[in-house]
Amino acid sequence: MAKFDLAGKVVAVTGGAGLIGSFLVQDLVARGSKVVVVDDFSTGLASHLAGVREAIEIREGNLETRGFATHALAGADVVFHLASRAYGVGYAAARHLEICMHNERITDGMVEALEIHRPKFVLTVSSSCVHRDDGPDTFAEMPIFDGEPEKANRGYGWAKRFMEMKFTLLAESTGIPLVIARPVNIYGERYRWRGANSQAIPMLVHKVLSGMNPVVVWGSGAQRRNYLHAVDCADILRRLVETGSGGHTVNVGLEETVSMVELLAAILDATGLKTPLVFDRTRPEGRAVKSADSTLLRKLVGNVSPTIGLREGLQRMAGWFAELPESDRKPLPSN
Repeated sequence: MAKFDLAGKVVAVTGGAGLIGSFLVQDLVARGSKVVVVDDFSTGLASHLAGVREAIEIREGNLETRGFATHALAGADVVFHLASRAYGVGYAAARHLEICMHNERITDGMVEALEIHRPKFVLTVSSSCVHRDDGPDTFAEMPIFDGEPEKANRGYGWAKRFMEMKFTLLAESTGIPLVIARPVNIYGERYRWRGANSQAIPMLVHKVLSGMNPVVVWGSGAQRRNYLHAVDCADILRRLVETGSGGHTVNVGLEETVSMVELLAAILDATGLKTPLVFDRTRPEGRAVKSADSTLLRKLVGNVSPTIGLREGLQRMAGWFAELPESDRKPLPSN
C-alpha cells in the first residue's frame, strides 16, 4: 500500500466537532493538515475545538440540506466522513425509519458532492451495527448483506449498509481511493449528553453519579461489549488513510470484552461509589456479545493497543459528568 502524507493537505472532517471528530481534528492539525470542519453543532460542540480554533476553518451547516455538502467539501484533498445521526437503543426502538431516512439524506448529499469534487482520498465511517445479531461473537468484516443488521439498531444499521454500498459504487466509478471503517462501541468525555436517548457508557456513568438508587441496567447485564476510547479511534482512522488502506472495509475495535455487570463494577471502582443494581429484562440489550476481530486492522496499520484503558476512560467520563450543566446532572425521571 502506498503511504499517504496528510501534512499540508486540505482535509475536511464532517462531524468534526463531535466525539471522535474533534480528537481527529486536533491530531490532524498537530500533523500539519489544513483542516476544514463541517458540522451543524447539533451533536458536536464548538468548545471541543477551542484548542485549535485559530488553525481550522469551520463550514457550518446541515448535511441533510441538499447542496450543502457540495459547498462544504469544496477544495478538500482528503475527506473523513464521520457525520451521522446516531442515538442509544432506547431512542432507536420506535424510530428506526426516522433514523434511517436522516442518515440516507446525509449519504446522498455526500455522494453527490464527492462525485463533483473527486478528492484524493476518502474515509467514511460506518458502524458495527451493520452486522447481524446471530453472527459470530467475535466478527471479522462480514458482507453487508449477510442477513439482517443488528436488530436493536436496525434503522441505523440499514442506513450504514446503504452508505457503504453507495460509497463503494462511487469509488468504483470515480477511482477515488476509499476506506470504510466500522467502529465498535466508541466512548469518551466529549460525548453530547442526550438524556434518556444517550448511549451505554455515558448513560451508566450518569445513573451512578447522579445518585440513581438502585441503578437500573437494561437487559440481563450479561451482554458483553468491546469498548474503545475516541482518542484511540481517531488515531486509527488517521492511520488508515496514512497507510493508504483504500479498497478495504475494516472493523475499528478489538477482541477483549466486558459484560454490563463488569462495566458497572468498573464505573463504581473508578468513581469510588457504591450502589445496588437491578436488571430490567423487559428492556432491549442488543446482541449477546459484540467483539471485533482486529486481524485486518492490525495488518493495515500495525499496533492498535489502546493508549487509554477502560479505567482511565471511565475516570475521564466522571470528569465529563462533573462538567455537565446542573440541570443535566439530575437523576433521570425514568429508567
